[in-house]
Amino acid sequence: MKPKLNKLITLLLLLGTFAFLMEAEERISEVAHEELSKWASLLPVNQEPQQADSINPYAHQVSILDVLLTDSVKKVNSANN
Repeated sequence: MKPKLNKLITLLLLLGTFAFLMEAEERISEVAHEELSKWASLLPVNQEPQQADSINPYAHQVSILDVLLTDSVKKVNSANN
């Protein structure tokens, strides 16, 4: 009788631990998303296109935010295909 009870207790502890970890992960993800949204809202956004009179790529001004955004768009598009 005791081995069955020990197995049941172990199973319940494992299930409880798993449920706790899932809830903790959900809450941490939510808080992280909110904090990252706050930080992202502080980033400068340059909406007007930059024009350069040269074909030299080093003469063009590129924002690091533009580079990061285009990289993330490429990753999303490649993941969808």
